[in-house]
Amino acid sequence: MSDASLLADVGPCDDTGHLYINGNEVVSVPLNATRRFQRILPDGAYNFRFRVGNGGGWAWAARLRLVVNGTELISVDEVGGSGLFTGTVYNKEWQCTIRDGKVSEFVA
Repeated sequence: MSDASLLADVGPCDDTGHLYINGNEVVSVPLNATRRFQRILPDGAYNFRFRVGNGGGWAWAARLRLVVNGTELISVDEVGGSGLFTGTVYNKEWQCTIRDGKVSEFVA
């Protein structure tokens, strides 16, 4: 049994970006910041969730790049205008199964 290597580049986001793995927040970025996150993923099932909140209304941005074993699985580069709406402006989940250290299933 071997492990997979996860690399996530989060941000910049407007206003805040949050990356969750299996329900646990692993990265949070404030307005216009970026963070790189790395983790070893043992064999198993994973749920990735990316949520962006906009506290000031008007325009928003959501950026995420998620790579497993050198292969890009998720690429988000979204922008929008929310008028005066504040709250969650981007919220998406993906499922992935790792077997023998490789992605055996991915659901977008």
